[in-house]
Amino acid sequence: MNFKECITRNQLIETGDKDANKAKELVSLAKHKLTFWKEIREKSKKYPSLFLEGYYEIVKELSTAILLLDGWKSENHDCLFQYLIDKKSDLEIDFEFLTELRKTRNKIDYEGVKVSYELWQKNELRLDLTIKRLIEYVSNKIN
Repeated sequence: MNFKECITRNQLIETGDKDANKAKELVSLAKHKLTFWKEIREKSKKYPSLFLEGYYEIVKELSTAILLLDGWKSENHDCLFQYLIDKKSDLEIDFEFLTELRKTRNKIDYEGVKVSYELWQKNELRLDLTIKRLIEYVSNKIN
């Protein structure tokens, strides 16, 4: 789905209510989760699917915070990322990576696919950099 389809299907809705407080809460939660995953990093070899899924959730929460700051809400993750692709080119993140990450997460959640440790290793740095950039972006918008 693209941005216009998300709007047409009411999957992406402009609320007009910019909610900086909720965005702050999501950033705080994302940082809390990131600390957790970093503290048990040695378990990633045994549980790479959980790590990939956990990091994805952090990306999703930070992306949701951006929409909240802009007065928008998304009814699904696809449209959440379509909003970023269409409206937030200044984020300077790899949107194609976000799309692939979403698809991989869906395979884990809906098809029971387990990802390999090699796939986790391949994506860990990109996820760290993406999360860092999203936190910086949201924090700058809040302050």
